[in-house]
Amino acid sequence: MTTEQQFDSQDSSPVVGPGQLLRSAREAMGWSREQVASRLHLRLTLIAAIESDTYDKHASPTFIRGYLRTYAKLVGIEESTILEAYKTLGMEPEPSINMQSFSKRTRREASDSRLKIVSWLVILVLAGLLVAWWWQASNRRAAGQEQLAASEITTPASETVPAEPSELVHPQAPVLEPAVSDAGVTVSGAVSAALAPVDTSAEAVDVSAAQPTEVSAATETEEAAAPQLKLSFTADCWLEIKDADGKIVFSGLKKANDELNLEGKEPLKLLVGAPMAIRIQYKGQEIDMSRYNNGRTARITLPQE
Repeated sequence: MTTEQQFDSQDSSPVVGPGQLLRSAREAMGWSREQVASRLHLRLTLIAAIESDTYDKHASPTFIRGYLRTYAKLVGIEESTILEAYKTLGMEPEPSINMQSFSKRTRREASDSRLKIVSWLVILVLAGLLVAWWWQASNRRAAGQEQLAASEITTPASETVPAEPSELVHPQAPVLEPAVSDAGVTVSGAVSAALAPVDTSAEAVDVSAAQPTEVSAATETEEAAAPQLKLSFTADCWLEIKDADGKIVFSGLKKANDELNLEGKEPLKLLVGAPMAIRIQYKGQEIDMSRYNNGRTARITLPQE
């Protein structure tokens, strides 16, 4: 029965809060509440609330524990003793509150994670659109270059101006002067010589018959003397020439005022980088380059079809 009475007395003993312990220590030191409030730089009402263990419901437990530690340090009480007394009041937050806080943080982290995922998706979509645009632009550029390279430009046969035949010079009939004798002029001899018919028809026929032969011979001589392909340059121009077997006769850059004479197996295929900077003569005939004034590369086949 004695032991049971001891347990009952322990259970029925009043709970000593941290405020009572702090007040007792303050009174033992002979300090007033005003002195404690001045030393701790706290309001007098807050000191009174701490000593009476009446705490604001809306006050954070973290701040309350901080006030208790400061007050306990001032009056020389162990902080652990004051905090244990504070726990006996049952004012510590329940674990569910911490769990709720943790769940809020988890939801916030999940929301941030979703925001990051959405941001990365937007970035990936923009990058994909940029790659698609670049790919389409590259395809268009490549298609344009292939179409330009595939379109082979052949110059039509230029109009050949027939050479005008040289004017036939008919020999004039010789003028017969009357014979003058030492003694005087013989009138009858002069008259008979002037009245005598002059046979020039045979000579005219011979001259007219011989003239075309001379003209054709001169033309053949000029064609034989002219190179097969003569190129003159008025500005810098890149050029490539291939013969009928696909062999490169010439490939390179020519400067202004340069000339180039070439021979090769026909047909010759020319690839001209600057058509307006070149003058082409094929077997003595000028090639019309005025049609290639669009600034593009020209492809020319000689002889022209």
